[in-house]
Amino acid sequence: MKLGFWVKLFLALGLVVGASIYFLTTLQPLALVAEAKRHIAVRSVPGTVKVVAEKEMLVRSDLAGRVVETFLEIGAEVSEGDLLMALDQGDLELDIERVQISLDTELAALERGSSRQFALINAQELLEDVERQYNSGAASKAQLDQATRGLQSLQQEVDGETDARNARVAKLENELKAMERQREKMSIRAPMDGVVTEILAHRGDLLASGDGVAQMISLERRVEVQVSEENFAGVRIGQIARVRFLGYGDQTFSGKVTKTLPVADPETQRYTVYLEMEMAQERLFPGLTGESTITLDERPGALIIPGSAIMGDRVFVVSHGEVSLRRIVKGYGSMTNVEIVEGLEEGDQVIVDDLELFKSGDRVRAELKDF
Repeated sequence: MKLGFWVKLFLALGLVVGASIYFLTTLQPLALVAEAKRHIAVRSVPGTVKVVAEKEMLVRSDLAGRVVETFLEIGAEVSEGDLLMALDQGDLELDIERVQISLDTELAALERGSSRQFALINAQELLEDVERQYNSGAASKAQLDQATRGLQSLQQEVDGETDARNARVAKLENELKAMERQREKMSIRAPMDGVVTEILAHRGDLLASGDGVAQMISLERRVEVQVSEENFAGVRIGQIARVRFLGYGDQTFSGKVTKTLPVADPETQRYTVYLEMEMAQERLFPGLTGESTITLDERPGALIIPGSAIMGDRVFVVSHGEVSLRRIVKGYGSMTNVEIVEGLEEGDQVIVDDLELFKSGDRVRAELKDF
């Protein structure tokens, strides 16, 4: 046989072998792996997070009346003092007008003075004349006493009339103030800065005193973390926290412990920790939930891997394309990473995703993921 025949044969066999190796390799499942590396290990305590409004309030009507105008809108942001709803003031305005007329009449009468004022002046002049006569001997002591009593009696009548008018003025002024206060209450205003979450009354509704018209929540938010009894002891004000909210996927946010409540919930036996978050308030909508870790201590230069690679006390290690199950000893742990004290070396590759798809002895294609 010619040499060319053997060359062609070997080339064909090489192509077949190469193609076989290629197809066998591509048929192997893909494993997402991360390399164990040296970094800061964090000792932290886990907790469940909930965002609540700093304040919730049911806005009520102080008075009974029919709604004639409303400015309520679901989701609307309002400021303290903003007009939310107005009640019919027609009858009240008539009463206010009636009382105002009576008050003006009494004030005018006070300004004019008593109807007995001229009689009082005459009595004063008569007393002065009798006193002159008495001093000159032309009038008796009885005449002087009679003139004096006459003046005193008139003065008491004038004072009594003036006092009565002042009392009526004070009563009418108080009545007017009460009506004006009532008129103010018929304009229902926002008791705080906040957002309208529910509308309970509408134009045309007849309200009784104390009926609710709207539900509001304040603009300020409170982030609460519930931690177990065994983890609460190490939590201190000022410690750093990492929070992952379900509504924001895998994104994590930084926070700081601002307050702790040293009383456990009687049902769950979990303690409440309050966080101040480094994120915009408008992103912290009430009802948002998630998970948190509060950092208690740190250890630099530790060997760490992603927490998603760990199944109890084991991990899947990929070496030369083959999977093996290895036992580990864990150290510090946070929401994302865990310190490995025993069982791994720096640079070892561990599977971090879809762990249920693999078993020891599998051949895989490894794809490196940074963390």
